[in-house]
Amino acid sequence: MKLFPGSPFAPLLLCLIATVPHAALAANAFPDWIVQAAGTSLPSYPSTVGAVVLLDDRLVTVAPDGRATERERRVLKILRPRGRQYAEIVAGYSKDEKLDFFHAWSIGPDGHQFIVKDQEVHDEALGQWGILYDDLRARTVTPPGADPGGIIAYEVQRHVATYGALEETWSFQREIPGARWILEVDLPPNWNHYEAWLHHAPLAGSEIAPNHWRWELNNIPGIDLTDVPMAPSPSALAARMVVHYSAANLPVGDQRWTEIGNWYDTLASNRTEAPKEIAAKSLEVGGAADFKARIQGIAGFMQREIRYVGIEIGIGGLQPHPAADVFKYRYGDCKDKATLLIAMLNAVGVRATWVLVDTHRGFIDPALPSIEGNHAIAAIEMPAGYSDPELRAVVTARSGKRYLIFDPTDTYTPIGLLGFHLQGGYGILVAGNESQVIKLPTLAPDADTLVRTASFALNADGTLKGTVTETRSGEAARHYRRLYNEEGEKQQHEDIERRLQRDFSSFTLDANSAQNAREMNKSVVLEYSFTANGYGQSSGDMLLIRPRVLGHDARPYNDKPRMYPIDLGETGTWRDTIDVALPADYVVDDMPAPVDLDVGFASYKSDVKAAGNVLHYSREFVVRELDLPPEKSADMSKLMGVINSDESSSAVLKKK
Repeated sequence: MKLFPGSPFAPLLLCLIATVPHAALAANAFPDWIVQAAGTSLPSYPSTVGAVVLLDDRLVTVAPDGRATERERRVLKILRPRGRQYAEIVAGYSKDEKLDFFHAWSIGPDGHQFIVKDQEVHDEALGQWGILYDDLRARTVTPPGADPGGIIAYEVQRHVATYGALEETWSFQREIPGARWILEVDLPPNWNHYEAWLHHAPLAGSEIAPNHWRWELNNIPGIDLTDVPMAPSPSALAARMVVHYSAANLPVGDQRWTEIGNWYDTLASNRTEAPKEIAAKSLEVGGAADFKARIQGIAGFMQREIRYVGIEIGIGGLQPHPAADVFKYRYGDCKDKATLLIAMLNAVGVRATWVLVDTHRGFIDPALPSIEGNHAIAAIEMPAGYSDPELRAVVTARSGKRYLIFDPTDTYTPIGLLGFHLQGGYGILVAGNESQVIKLPTLAPDADTLVRTASFALNADGTLKGTVTETRSGEAARHYRRLYNEEGEKQQHEDIERRLQRDFSSFTLDANSAQNAREMNKSVVLEYSFTANGYGQSSGDMLLIRPRVLGHDARPYNDKPRMYPIDLGETGTWRDTIDVALPADYVVDDMPAPVDLDVGFASYKSDVKAAGNVLHYSREFVVRELDLPPEKSADMSKLMGVINSDESSSAVLKKK
């Protein structure tokens, strides 16, 4: 599904169409607004800031029929060498995003003015993962003088393809700071509008002409995540505003969410019509009497048989293809796959609908009604009173209906669970007049588990040899389901070697295998054996070894003051049980102390014991929450410090 209408973190990515002459601008003109912006007095920025937006001035003009044009001017100054990455202008275009004009200029660090000529602009396709064909192309150019002290500027005017969703997003905060941001919306007489804000105090617009509204902001800081560990997506942190406009009365807040869902329902609902071929296949794979068996059968068919391949042209970035076409050709993008899933479930008596989401948790927020998002998944209505411990990803709507959230694009997450990138976020439940924004579930820690057991033998020369068995479920299994279904033995071997390289400087992977990688209702069991030379470090008559042996729970963190939330990534439970048989002439002389820390959102404990000639290490790491406020930074630092210390601690073996 295309991001609609545009990502706030593509600073110079525009929706334009091929360059044509602008009769109002002489060929040798250099606009005053660029010169004026170039003279902006700037504060002192940290050394991490490579560039600054001096001016972003946008004018949206809406015609009485609802069609709109957008004129944007931007002036950017490069401050440091790293800022050169912002010098490239990428002007995307499509058949529905007509361009009236596009011009680019620059001022070199020496003050020389440049006007970009048409022959300096390149045309190319905008590639997207999994998209076989779309109508998105781009005109790209890097103006001369793109060095520290240089100025890059452009002006564009385009027609806006709203497809009936009458809204304008003002993304006025990026990863680099902005000195001046202006938005103007010129509406027809008697039209209505309202704006919603996120991560910024609301600012009333000024009516500078009849129903012509203007907002201006100054000195907006950038989203600088340099040296910020475990940071959320910058898209979720950025401040923005959405202006909704209409000739009719506009609902606000929750009612606006309902209207958006209703709009999409009208756009997509006729695409779920199922011919007899779909009904027959649905009964074949999902004709069981039990609800869970029915949805598992159809979900399995979607995951095994329908490839992710997108064809998105114009409104096809929002409207799914008919379910009949997706079924016939056995491919589709996310909204296509959700549509076929809905059609097949309907055929066996199970109601389902779309949920419009974004893969950057936090980007969709209840405070900011908008159609913006980049993904579509499904909500499957649960029968009244039905429950099953394997169906965990359940939410309850305002209507009281319970829905199982499922992503048919996610090939290797079983139905009943939900990928970590979607958990805890929000989405638009498309349900006609019952449409609403819903919070997606955060799964309990026991839904994502790794149980690692290992048995090793240590020789007196420090060589370690043994076998590891990892039983993985939920998110912990997804990567290995893909690896052992889609990749060959070479890639499987190399994947495990990359993990072992974190713990051993010299080793040989002797064997590896996986069980249940194709069986979604079973845990993946991964087994591998290896020999590590020099694992035990000799010091006189002693050997030093790390009881943990392998596996990492610690994540990079620091004690710097924090202003952004902490993203833990996923909830889960990860356990290790590791035995090391010691050389016959060695005994344990010293061992690390036990660890037991619980900070509420997570806990970690470990223990090392000696029994006979075996050193036994065990630990458990549990993460219960996905996101933390910055105030929890000290607790996170303490937790990561404890884990780091435990993972690097050594036991001392001494000759008898």
